[in-house]
Amino acid sequence: MSWHTRIRVGAVASGLLAAAAVVVLAPPTPAGAGTSGLGPNGSVAVHETSAVIHLSLRPMPHGVITFGRAWNRQLTVHADIYGLTPGSSHNVDLFIPGRLRAVRFSRLTANGVGQADSTLHSSFTGRMRTGSRLIVRMGTGSAGIAKNPIAETRRLRGAGCRRHRLIAVEVGRGGTSFGPLRGRSTISYSARRHTLTVAVDASGLTPGPHAAHIHLGSCMSQGPVLYMLKDLVANGRGQIRHAVRVFTKVSTPIPARGWYLNIHQGNSGNILRNGQPTIYFRPLLCANITSA
Repeated sequence: MSWHTRIRVGAVASGLLAAAAVVVLAPPTPAGAGTSGLGPNGSVAVHETSAVIHLSLRPMPHGVITFGRAWNRQLTVHADIYGLTPGSSHNVDLFIPGRLRAVRFSRLTANGVGQADSTLHSSFTGRMRTGSRLIVRMGTGSAGIAKNPIAETRRLRGAGCRRHRLIAVEVGRGGTSFGPLRGRSTISYSARRHTLTVAVDASGLTPGPHAAHIHLGSCMSQGPVLYMLKDLVANGRGQIRHAVRVFTKVSTPIPARGWYLNIHQGNSGNILRNGQPTIYFRPLLCANITSA
């Protein structure tokens, strides 16, 4: 099943096909518990039931790497990562001070939900030096956006057997970075109005439009789209400033788990091709939505 098909089926099956996103004209109703009682003439009076959820958006991809040695002393690296584009492949390079060429590992490949848990191999048998740095690239090409980094380690003090955390990065076409990826979101549901409201603030993004969706699944195990937000637009400083989208005719409240919010590197026009994720699908910021 293609991602395009999964988007359509995921929305229809849930009965939650929403109207186009619009700008909020009034603030969402404050959170409160639903109650009922007797209205005029003995009728049942149903009061507002609503929920407001505050989220911290985590930079993607997220994970760790661990260096090792193969039987022939060739350097290896084990990658345990999630938040990659589903089905994507990536070049992985290690830069060692004093060495002109980077050490190239075998390709990192994500599975159908954006996870990678594999050992990558190289032909390098030398010694790693203090200040070495590993980079995961956008794709496998040697030019254009494919060679841009999407995650990297800090300058390493030594390989050892310990784990090293990857830091997600966003770099534009010209190699420009607009700072670390950060974001937050507020999601509210109004049972009386049958609306789902999503507000987003973020920074560190490439200026321009970015596709954003509420998906089924989680940041760790990505699934089909449930709600397609109108593209969020980062300004010239890479900031999304209180972008608000509202979905109407929503009859189902936010579940305790099983939804997540994902902001992509590309826009709605280039993240899919022939129903499959492109290189621009890359998740930038993500948060699991939990009402518990």
